[in-house]
Amino acid sequence: MKLSIATCYMSTLFLVWAGTLYAGPVSLTDGDILRLRNLERSSPQSAPWVQSIESQAQEALGLTPNPISQIQTAGKLKGSGEKTQTEEALRDMPRLKALGLAYALTGREDYRFKAGAFITAWAKTCQPPENPIDATNLEPLLETYDLIRNQMDPGNRKLTDDWVRSVAQTLLASDNPSKGTHWNNWQAHRLKIVGLSAFLLGDSDLEKTVLENLRALLNKNLNPDGTTLDFLERDALHYQVYDLEPLIRTAILLQRAGNPDLYHWKTDRGASLSQCVAFVVPFAEGEKTHAEYVHTTVKFDIQRAQNNEKGHAIGADFPPQGALKCLELAQFFQPELKSVVGTLAGKPDADYPTLQVLLNEATRTLPSPTP
Repeated sequence: MKLSIATCYMSTLFLVWAGTLYAGPVSLTDGDILRLRNLERSSPQSAPWVQSIESQAQEALGLTPNPISQIQTAGKLKGSGEKTQTEEALRDMPRLKALGLAYALTGREDYRFKAGAFITAWAKTCQPPENPIDATNLEPLLETYDLIRNQMDPGNRKLTDDWVRSVAQTLLASDNPSKGTHWNNWQAHRLKIVGLSAFLLGDSDLEKTVLENLRALLNKNLNPDGTTLDFLERDALHYQVYDLEPLIRTAILLQRAGNPDLYHWKTDRGASLSQCVAFVVPFAEGEKTHAEYVHTTVKFDIQRAQNNEKGHAIGADFPPQGALKCLELAQFFQPELKSVVGTLAGKPDADYPTLQVLLNEATRTLPSPTP
């Protein structure tokens, strides 16, 4: 008989299970999981998300990992062989996330074993990416590894730890302060993956490096009027949010680890992540429109437009739904953004219009004073 985490049996199993994950701010702590379970029991609107997690995990149990030796998304046009193969392999990432969350919620060993099989397959096969736009796709793998790391056998744990450290070191080695990418979304995605790796491994020196570099990046990348360097370079809100997403994710990670609130922190020029999110909101709500890429300075934007890629037509208005991921991450710091997230998700009256909003509720911490 198929077990549902909504059953009394699973509730009992969870209570026995809670307190044994030893995961950290990268994923869900034991306290976070307890809060998530309490939300499931107290709010009927949260239960469907939890049921969806198990449904996806159940499906993943019957699948085989499909790692790729080299992730190739950066600078690749839609339809190219490299990008198509990469996109197919990266379908493993949402499967991994579902397996990890389902294991955390139920303690079912088949979910853990399957997640471990996916993770070790990737660690054995995937070369650590030098390009942060390629590496950013590994976020769900790192989050899931954080959830099961302490339950993995020593051999696979060492293998994966070594690979995770190599991912971080490769990204740091590929950085070049003399290039413009040192201050744009490339650095934002680099710091996200390095940060997740650092806190997963408990590397305090690497954690400090991420915090210092993030502050420097915010100082250089964010403008007092709410725009980002990427918005000005690309003349596209698509890149405003693509830049903000990893910056907010790293700010969440750092705050959950007990560091000061960098979301509201004001840079030397008086800019902040919260101001840059506020710049996006009127476009997400449809009050303003923006013709995308009209004055872009990047050749690749023109190439994608010529390739007729969705969302990259020169002069087309930014679609409000393009801000959803950015705003649901920002909702961790600004709970009042739930209304606009709900509208974008097509669930304007829902308590938890997206899974991220539910996870925000379970993991939100009181902000530490800004530095």
